[in-house]
Amino acid sequence: MSTVPTLHIRNVPQSVYDALKRRADRNSRSLNMEVIEALEAFVAEERRSRSVLQRLEASRAEFLLPEDAPKPEDVIRELRDAEPRGL
Repeated sequence: MSTVPTLHIRNVPQSVYDALKRRADRNSRSLNMEVIEALEAFVAEERRSRSVLQRLEASRAEFLLPEDAPKPEDVIRELRDAEPRGL
């Protein structure tokens, strides 16, 4: 038999409590279930974000420029400086 952890939250701002209570009422859930749903959504979003960042980092590693390559900002500055002025 497994036990389910209990989380006690103190000093919840009244506005946060009220918003959660309204949301719970709209969703026909208890305040406790609404908080659990909100926490689960937060954790899921964190996992998705982490996954995206890991994929971006892996892609970045595939496309590394050589160390002697010019920095993108230097190339942009050079192109901007080469444009005719005073039009």
